[in-house]
Amino acid sequence: MSELVDTMCLEAAFRFLSGRDRFVAEIKQTLEQQGFGPEDIEAVVRHLIRRKLVDDRRSTQNLVAHRSGKRAAGVEKLRAELERRGAPAEIIDECLAELSPADQREAMIAALTGKFRTTDDRARAARFLLSRGFAEEDLEGALVEFFGSV
Repeated sequence: MSELVDTMCLEAAFRFLSGRDRFVAEIKQTLEQQGFGPEDIEAVVRHLIRRKLVDDRRSTQNLVAHRSGKRAAGVEKLRAELERRGAPAEIIDECLAELSPADQREAMIAALTGKFRTTDDRARAARFLLSRGFAEEDLEGALVEFFGSV
């Protein structure tokens, strides 16, 4: 492990981190694809963790919070996205367990707002929420709240 390679690997990691929070697995995969060796990658990841520049729990919480707004997603879709990006399973479980049914209802309403206006859109709205990963058993309450009881 030369100092030059360490510096190049660290600079590559910093560039990758510049846009948003990343998971350790994403950083490792990117650095590996750029041709850095396992020892260099591990050293850089340890450095980033020590400096609190990478934190899988923080990244998971931020993604869950971000996906509660206009681009709201249900638990199933969040879980799939977090797993795909490399978040550790135990952190995913903990963060998603913190979502209450009321949080999920608010997320469904946020996802529907601006996209559907008439009661004719009710079936489309249900399909849309399912595609966003919301649980089928939670749909009716959100649809009634959004469209009214029709």
